[in-house]
Amino acid sequence: MQLRDNGLRFSPITIVLHWLIAALLFSILGLGVAIAQSPGEARLVLLQNLLGTLLFLISIYRFWARVTSFHPLPVGSPNPVEVIVARSVAIALALAMVLLPVAVWLSRAAAGVAVELPGGLALPTLISPNEQLKAVVDVLFNIGATAFLLGLALHLFGAFKNHVVLKNLALRRMLGKQVEL
Repeated sequence: MQLRDNGLRFSPITIVLHWLIAALLFSILGLGVAIAQSPGEARLVLLQNLLGTLLFLISIYRFWARVTSFHPLPVGSPNPVEVIVARSVAIALALAMVLLPVAVWLSRAAAGVAVELPGGLALPTLISPNEQLKAVVDVLFNIGATAFLLGLALHLFGAFKNHVVLKNLALRRMLGKQVEL
């Protein structure tokens, strides 16, 4: 079994983690909308915290694997600029999936709020409460989240373009199928 990405294909681990991270991300965003609609629902906050913690832990490995493995060659014959942009966006998204949860953790610690998990567990606070630091971390989080959402939109646009416009096999490859380059 192929455990690492190589120049020809993604590993099964990469493919599973890609879709797992996508599911976790959209679940966290959906829970954020649900929490905004019913602010007193503490169970949703606990579930969102748990999913965010899982996303952070998985993303640490995913980022390491992304920067230490060869990325497979693109399907078809794409424009070199598009390849550079696509790979840069992929690395930036992987890094953001590590940094944004840390920013949330720091923001809550600076507000004096622990990140509580189901079962009565809580993540340790890394810093003491500080309103000024919280304001700085929140601004950095908002900048990072905006950049992340723009990168995610670019990633989705590229996937759409490959699948619908170019009609190549890039999506099949991300579903674990063997494709010819």
